[in-house]
Amino acid sequence: MTKNICTLLILFATLINYGQNFTLIKNNNPKAKELKHSLNQTKDSLLLGSDTKILHAEIFNEDFEKIVLIDGFKAQISLEHIPEGKFVVEVKLADKVIIMGLMRYDIHTDEANSEMSDKNHTIAEGKGMMLDESLNVIKTVPNKSIVFILTGSNAKQQTKKNQKFYWVVTKVNNESGSCKTMKLMDEEAVGRLILRHKQELNSVSGKLNELTVWEVYNTTEFMEHQMTNPNFFYSLTSDLFNTTPYYSTHAKVANL
Repeated sequence: MTKNICTLLILFATLINYGQNFTLIKNNNPKAKELKHSLNQTKDSLLLGSDTKILHAEIFNEDFEKIVLIDGFKAQISLEHIPEGKFVVEVKLADKVIIMGLMRYDIHTDEANSEMSDKNHTIAEGKGMMLDESLNVIKTVPNKSIVFILTGSNAKQQTKKNQKFYWVVTKVNNESGSCKTMKLMDEEAVGRLILRHKQELNSVSGKLNELTVWEVYNTTEFMEHQMTNPNFFYSLTSDLFNTTPYYSTHAKVANL
């Protein structure tokens, strides 16, 4: 599904009581305008509203996951127990999934980095939104190693040896169309995603969704090819990744 280039506007607010700062990265894609999303005045809750029924919302990253069942047209989700870090927020409507971002950090330790918060983040959404495991949108070929981007440390300093990474393509299919998201994930995160996907297949709203996962051998070179050719992961042969899916909704070949 072709998407227009959109800009995610970053809105900052300080939580004096908790010494924390929340940032909501809004999705300003025209296709997401039916979902109203913002922080409340005290900046401790996420407000959602839509004329289309909201089924549920999920806030997650590699180390945290919170699922809120809504089944209504409005919701106020408390952010009190959200830890510091970057999070993806997925809001499932009756006919689509809308993705936005959320950040929480200590205002005292991160004050020096506030200049970065004033910049707008432009996303080129060509054939799907591409995210790295730090939940940043991938717009260009990285000049740092993928290991550094995903973990914040050099490969030589990794405590986990033989860490595996996977290229993940998710498709949300419904009567209104489809939405595809592509991202790089580690083995633990992929395991959780597959289990969640299997649960979705048993629901009315998610029974047509698709998930395909490929194991990547060389993350840096793989991403260079992927940025040049968005369909690179469909290659029949490659030394950079296993062209036989680790998991596919229809083939179900994962070794979990």
